[in-house]
Amino acid sequence: MSEQSAPSSSSAPRTRADAAAARRSGDISRALEKHDRRIGWMDLLRGIAILLVILHHSTQIVAYRIGDVPEVFAFISAFFAPYRMPMLMFLSGLLVAGSLTRPTGEYIWGKVRRILWPIVVWTIVYAGAEYLADPAQAKYMPWELGFWNTYLWFMQFVFAYYLIALLIKRIPIWVLIVVPFVVAFFIPGDLDLLRRFFYLMPFFFLGAFIEKYWDRYAHILSVPLAWALAIIPVGVAVYSGLDDIWAREAGVEGGGGIWYDPWFALPAMLGILILVRLAATITDRPWMRPIQFVGRYSLIYYTVHYPAFAALGWLAMKAGISNPGIGLVVIFTLTVAVSTVFALLGRRMPVKLLFELPKRLWPHRRREATTA
Repeated sequence: MSEQSAPSSSSAPRTRADAAAARRSGDISRALEKHDRRIGWMDLLRGIAILLVILHHSTQIVAYRIGDVPEVFAFISAFFAPYRMPMLMFLSGLLVAGSLTRPTGEYIWGKVRRILWPIVVWTIVYAGAEYLADPAQAKYMPWELGFWNTYLWFMQFVFAYYLIALLIKRIPIWVLIVVPFVVAFFIPGDLDLLRRFFYLMPFFFLGAFIEKYWDRYAHILSVPLAWALAIIPVGVAVYSGLDDIWAREAGVEGGGGIWYDPWFALPAMLGILILVRLAATITDRPWMRPIQFVGRYSLIYYTVHYPAFAALGWLAMKAGISNPGIGLVVIFTLTVAVSTVFALLGRRMPVKLLFELPKRLWPHRRREATTA
């Protein structure tokens, strides 16, 4: 996908608003393809999704350490369940095509140093913290599969999807959307992680597909049409929240909501396409900058937040905090604050090594050996 050429006089935008919209479309197309600039609305959506992940996990640790959280927070968590992780996957997929323009070795090395490396580092950090807190809980060694079964499953999936994305050079993208979507229906519910893998994979490659046809997508799903269809993502979210309420009233352990159910994948995909189309029309505002900062350093927030809120939940219990509402606000706020400190420091050595390996560590040496 290349930058849009200058329109002819017959097709030129007739108003300033149309001209601005056309420029934004071209800017988005170029940024997605070339990776040469930040896209504000993408950072905004990613930041919102990460903050919702932290809120969801904070409700879990409060329920575990202090007591049942107010029902409104359980509803909020279930309300956003159809979009929280799928949106992060979709946004990751939007950036695939630009990455694939690089040589295969460079492409893989980039994913190793920025995704696989922090998985290894923070799995060891998490396992070490678990051992210090309760040695009896340390059941697995690093060479056992259970050792790697942690909150970092999302990053493990992303890494796998990026490797699978190499197939885009040989097969149509739609195959990588349809096949895992169908497979998800045949995986038993007790294999939750495997089912989740195939459930989220279509969202990732839907992002890659939309990136390839961004201009056509933006033309077909016009802004007025997207606003008219906004009832779809809202309706799916409301149903998810209500289903959680109904399940809790029925005594279902863990509640309800739309959590990686293949039957709801298509409505969730349509909802994301609508939300993304609307988000792409948002121009940057000062109030967005803190959320965009979270989105820009989403990997750091994701890796840091889980050990942080787990430790804070333990400290809250030891401090004798008995009000779940207060505990939730305190844990969520401090978790975001701790993660923000790491995001600010994570751009500098040696803290940066917790989140990525030096860019030229391996490829540079390899090139020198080749040209020697």
